[in-house]
Amino acid sequence: MEANNQQSGNNKKTVYLLGLLLFISVATNIYLFTRTTGAESTVAMREAEVDSLSDVKKNIEDDYQAMTFELDQFKGKNIQLDSLLEQANTDIEKQKRKIDQLIKENKDIPLIRRQMEELKAIRDQYRIQIEQLIKENKELKFENINLTQTVSDLNKTTKQLNEKVELASVLKTENLSVKTLREKGKGKMEETEKAKRVSRISTVFVVAENKVAKPGNKDVVMRIVKPDGYVLTDANNGSGNFTKEDGRNTEFTARKTLEYSNNRAELVFDWDQTEELKAGLYISEIYMDGKLMGTYKFNLK
Repeated sequence: MEANNQQSGNNKKTVYLLGLLLFISVATNIYLFTRTTGAESTVAMREAEVDSLSDVKKNIEDDYQAMTFELDQFKGKNIQLDSLLEQANTDIEKQKRKIDQLIKENKDIPLIRRQMEELKAIRDQYRIQIEQLIKENKELKFENINLTQTVSDLNKTTKQLNEKVELASVLKTENLSVKTLREKGKGKMEETEKAKRVSRISTVFVVAENKVAKPGNKDVVMRIVKPDGYVLTDANNGSGNFTKEDGRNTEFTARKTLEYSNNRAELVFDWDQTEELKAGLYISEIYMDGKLMGTYKFNLK
């Protein structure tokens, strides 16, 4: 009886021992499985992070290239805009170097993404400034065009006024007449139309009143053009050359200086002819300061 009890106790101990060994084996397997699974999960997560960092880095490079290309489109517009673009590129490049350093140090992706958003914010801030500057430049250009047009209109008006003043200031002759005379004797003269008898051609006229003209000494010349187109001249009698308003140099018959004071003034040119004249149409021309003031035509037989 005692032997049976002892055998039964030994059997219980064996079962207990086997159960303990089985439990230890199962627990060990579970621990090993969990550890292996965790390691595999960590490796997978690490690989995912590496892939994600690569994607982030590529996105950053793409965005950076797009930013610089977008901003470079505005280069060369004007000095002020180029200066703003240079500052924008400097700040964007500085922020990109900061992000590159975070990627190099394997920092958290959310942190890197926040820095990337800050980079885009810098880009957007400069874009607003650029658009505002372009708008201001367009408005200024429009104002300059209007100002240029206004100045052009003013210059045109001034030119027209100057032309009117210049035209108004031109002196004119009044009561221009020519008498052809012959010497009758004892210093007396009488009119004649006979070319061969003419010894003096007397040209009389009045310089009209003109309050706009500049007062002072005026150079007045007379030209008597013969039927053959040549001018009556005599160097010993004061004839010479003068320059017309158009710049051409031509001969004159006689010259006088008039002290003009904006009032009417009478002038007389007496030309004593020493040679015999030819019959035909003669023209007496009066010039003042190179400008034609008046003409008078007369015939000699």
